Amino acid sequence: MKNLLLDTATGILEKLVKEIRETDPAKRDHLVKSATMLLEISTEALKDNPEFRRAFAMVHSEFLKYPECADILEQGIKAYREHLG
Repeated sequence: MKNLLLDTATGILEKLVKEIRETDPAKRDHLVKSATMLLEISTEALKDNPEFRRAFAMVHSEFLKYPECADILEQGIKAYREHLG
């Protein structure tokens, strides 16, 4: 049963991603605006919710452990330094 639910959820997600890729720019823009609102809510949750901060930190600390992430981290550091002048 667990695999059936996982397979169903995965299929739905794959279909959704395909539809988003193939949709017109106006609909995609609406999705971007919704995602932006979700990020704003997440930012507020970071400020207000210790449990959310812990979960966020755990994900990021795990990310930092893997060598395939080094290039992304270096790009981020470079962008940060360039932004500061």
